[in-house]
Amino acid sequence: MASAISQGVSIIVPTFRRPDGLETALTSLMHQTANGLAIEIIVADNDPEGSAKNYVSTFAKTAKIKTRYVHIPEPGVSNARNGALDVAKGRYLAFLDDDQEAGQNWLETLLHLAKTYEAGLCFVPTHARIPGKSPYDSYLVDFFSRFGPDMEEGLVSEFFGCGNSLLDTHLCRLPSPPFSPDMNETGGEDDLLFSELQAQGIKIAWSNKAVAYEDIRPHRATPAYIKIRSFANGQGPSQVSASNHSKTGIMKWMLIGAAQYIVYKPLALLTKILGRPSYIKYLAKSAEGAGKVLWFDGFAPKLYGAAVVENKVF
Repeated sequence: MASAISQGVSIIVPTFRRPDGLETALTSLMHQTANGLAIEIIVADNDPEGSAKNYVSTFAKTAKIKTRYVHIPEPGVSNARNGALDVAKGRYLAFLDDDQEAGQNWLETLLHLAKTYEAGLCFVPTHARIPGKSPYDSYLVDFFSRFGPDMEEGLVSEFFGCGNSLLDTHLCRLPSPPFSPDMNETGGEDDLLFSELQAQGIKIAWSNKAVAYEDIRPHRATPAYIKIRSFANGQGPSQVSASNHSKTGIMKWMLIGAAQYIVYKPLALLTKILGRPSYIKYLAKSAEGAGKVLWFDGFAPKLYGAAVVENKVF
């Protein structure tokens, strides 16, 4: 089995106190196939209390695909993924978060991309499912979804987030550790890793022939969270430029960010006063601009890891 899985797929599912979401994710993976390749699922439980252990152990007894439980007690988004990669045996690493559901032919589509285009990174769309109803639902669907380029499949020049992706370890030279522990609480660890892989010259492929779904928790479907998340997203390009020691890149993104903030902040204030649904769009744009300018570590919002444990928001 070891030799079979070494050419097969390890599906990484990090989890943190989301039992319903984890059940949905794992159930969806039971319907996946890999064109005859061996598959293993690794659930990386990042709860210090190991709350997912009993469920995963019970699930594994009757699972159609070998499912392994790994406890990563030190909270942190990078810690969870790195801990899973430490035990993963597959050539291909597929990532699915515990608030996502893999659609029909999800894994086979990602593998098709990897093999057809000799791509080191592969992606398909993510469609967000928003709880409840609010005036901002249309924007929230767009914000949390990943629709990608307007093409059926092929090579692309940009990468996307780690959840709902596939990586070919034979084509990528992973750093050690792959995901930076410095970003355990802030996120952006996937952008940093993928930018390093892109700099190696790997190919990136996309297909719209499969999809994953993402269930957005109620506290995230709010203007307050969108503001924080957009600020963090805005920090990404500047931080990647800083990690690449590109002063030109830093200055470019800071100037773009300043212009964004100047244009969109007044619009956000006006539309909030008028009670317009477009308020959330301008709020996000202005916060993103501010993030590009204030990209330093001291300004980074803490959305994961120990900060989440302390705030008891999951």
